[in-house]
Amino acid sequence: MQQTFSILSTPKFITGRGSISFLTSLGKKRIGIIRGGRSYNDNLKEKIEMLAAESGAKIQYLAEIRNEPFIDDIFKCMDEVRSFEPDMILAIGGGSVLDTAKAIHLFYENPDMKFEDALIPFTLPKLGKKAVHVSVPTTSGTGSETTSVAVFIDPLTQVKKLLLDNNLIPHYAVLDADLTESLPDSIRIATAMDALTHAIEASTAVNASVMTRAIALESSLDILENLSDSLNNCQNANVQALSREKIHIASAMAGVAITNSCTGLAHSYDHPGPAFSKAHGTVCGLMLPYTMGLCGAQPSYATLATRLGYQGNKKELSQHLIEHLFRLRESLSLELTFEEMGIDRKEYFNRVETWSKVSLDAMATVVSPAEMTIERGIELYDSCYYGKRPDLTSPIFMLY
Repeated sequence: MQQTFSILSTPKFITGRGSISFLTSLGKKRIGIIRGGRSYNDNLKEKIEMLAAESGAKIQYLAEIRNEPFIDDIFKCMDEVRSFEPDMILAIGGGSVLDTAKAIHLFYENPDMKFEDALIPFTLPKLGKKAVHVSVPTTSGTGSETTSVAVFIDPLTQVKKLLLDNNLIPHYAVLDADLTESLPDSIRIATAMDALTHAIEASTAVNASVMTRAIALESSLDILENLSDSLNNCQNANVQALSREKIHIASAMAGVAITNSCTGLAHSYDHPGPAFSKAHGTVCGLMLPYTMGLCGAQPSYATLATRLGYQGNKKELSQHLIEHLFRLRESLSLELTFEEMGIDRKEYFNRVETWSKVSLDAMATVVSPAEMTIERGIELYDSCYYGKRPDLTSPIFMLY
């Protein structure tokens, strides 16, 4: 029998400035912390330790993740995790930290499980019998606090390995915008671009529900309308604070959207990032308007453009949104091409055909509204390198 319903999978959200204090309400007594480097500063450390003392809890720092996580980052702390026996796994940091905490929680509660077994999608056991998982993002972009995915790098092959199951979604996501205040603008912009890409791509995924699209559209709009005011040059402190909180919430909403549908072409074709050591959000944000051209005129693009004040038919509105994204990047002094990013042309184009082949079978490509081929993938990479902007009103795009 065909399934006629969908379930929206999310953590329990705790929101508001100062909401980190929620930790004391859970009554847990052994808190194992996975933290980041830059974001976990002395003030935050003091705050967490004070909250633990108030609730009579012991804390132990189990792992510190400073870069993209490797598989080894999970297992090198497992002896300490099992010895401490936490009843709360507390992750505080960016996406790499939050992903690592998901895996640590999984293997802590399932000590006999092998990493290779965990790679089979949607086969992981329910978590929570030993510890509750609380995820506290300190950046506004990855949405990892809401997602069913954890990504790790194989140290030998440098290939990314994916854990995928809704049971990996943390029990609680604490969205405290106070924890983002120390971010430099460069990280604030890069992570926001990642979240914006999540949201816009989720809005067009063919497996998205009406509810998922609604969440994705609101997330997209909040980022588009508030990113500039969230930066350090905003002269109005109240406007800046509200904008930062809206983007922090929007990032989580975008995570919910991709968890319950999928990402799109900017994510499945984002190979230049790891190949040339460029940040994920930076690469996805650059590729987004080019990939939107391949998707063609979409109702969600037209909706966003209309809400941004543009007029026209669906194709014209979709084109307006693409151009709006290019102008936004220009206003933020972001590169518009991989050439401007300093990526070596010869090395880049030597890999383009391989990237185009391996991207075809990715789930994000399959659920995209674009009809991709190896040739169209090569064209996409060519456009992203040289800045050949899509024009949905031209005869070429009318043929797709």
